[in-house]
Amino acid sequence: MDEYVSEIFMGGLNTISLYNTCEDSLLASPLIIDLFMMTELMTRVTYRQGDDAEWLPFHSVLSILSYMLKAPVVAPNTPVVNALAKQRMAMENILRAFVGLPPNNEMMLEHKAFH
Repeated sequence: MDEYVSEIFMGGLNTISLYNTCEDSLLASPLIIDLFMMTELMTRVTYRQGDDAEWLPFHSVLSILSYMLKAPVVAPNTPVVNALAKQRMAMENILRAFVGLPPNNEMMLEHKAFH
C-alpha cells in the first residue's frame, strides 16, 4: 500500500491510499510472449559460412535472448555481455541481417577520421 499525504486549504491534510493488487506474473506475460516468439524465430534460422554446403542452426543457448533476461547465459567460450544497450543492438543487428540490411554501427568513424 502506498500513501501520499499533501496539505490542502485551511490546514487540512489530503491522504491518497493506493492498493496494488497486480501480480508480477501478470506484468511479465508480455515479456514471456516476446521470449517465446524470439526463441521460435531463432529455431527457424539456419546459416552457412562462406562456400560451405551445409546449413547450420544457431547454438542451442540463444544468448540473443539475454536482452530480455536478468542474467545472460552464453555458449561455452563466449564472452558475456551485460550492457543492456549492447544486448539490444546485437538483437537488432541479427534481425537486420535476416532481412538483408547491414548492421547498425553508431560509431560513425567515417565522419570522425581525417581524410
